[in-house]
Amino acid sequence: MKKILLLLSLALLFSCQKKSEVVYDGERVSIRPTPSGVTDIDPIIWKAGILRNITISRGVQVTFSFPQFESKDLRFFVDKFGVDSWIVKVKRKGMMRNETIGYLYVPIILPGQKNAMRINQLKKGSFRILYSASTVSARFANFPCPAFKHDYLIEKVEIGDAKPFSSKLSLSPVEEERLLVRVEEFNYSNTSLNGGTELRGDYYVDIAFYNKERKTKLSNFIELNGMAKVVREKSIPLTGCENYKIPPRMEGGDSMNQFKWNN
Repeated sequence: MKKILLLLSLALLFSCQKKSEVVYDGERVSIRPTPSGVTDIDPIIWKAGILRNITISRGVQVTFSFPQFESKDLRFFVDKFGVDSWIVKVKRKGMMRNETIGYLYVPIILPGQKNAMRINQLKKGSFRILYSASTVSARFANFPCPAFKHDYLIEKVEIGDAKPFSSKLSLSPVEEERLLVRVEEFNYSNTSLNGGTELRGDYYVDIAFYNKERKTKLSNFIELNGMAKVVREKSIPLTGCENYKIPPRMEGGDSMNQFKWNN
């Protein structure tokens, strides 16, 4: 009997999990999303040096959470406004710079499943911010001696508190805007952005509803709670790499132009 009561309690708990508040007003939908934000940041190691025995960093992996919706509300967003994904904007702020690192999209409708209405409501997402030496191509990422004299080890990262001024989403024809920017293809494990030659700074995540086929933002951007901080980088001598020369690219190799440059 106790086990049955426990199972019933758990079922009730999950069924009553808070969802975003949605208000319908003609051609406009106002949304107060459930709490969501940047939750984790982890350095990505790179075994470098001629003997691959020196540890430096490729970059960082950032994890964040999405707002959650009732299925009927999400279906309405899809039918009425053409929502098929989130667009995620990654920003960096620091002492000397304030910039957008890049954009990526996260599908809400599973590819090829629009007619069946297979809605994929992820609770969490992640992306990588990599140094240029590890981002240009897979070939560059495999060099024992990194390109661009990269030798940084990320010594300290942390999650910081940040409360956005406004967290309300508005879905409306007025908010529609075609985005003429590069949007990285989504990958569940390793969507990567080029962070440049230095990564120190505070990283913020903005999200908006998006239609990938039309490359159109369908709502305003809202900034998520929290920020991911790269606090300290340290230069590590790469013994044996002093006279290393990058080998010529073989035919059919990776293109150096597949990623944008930030530095």
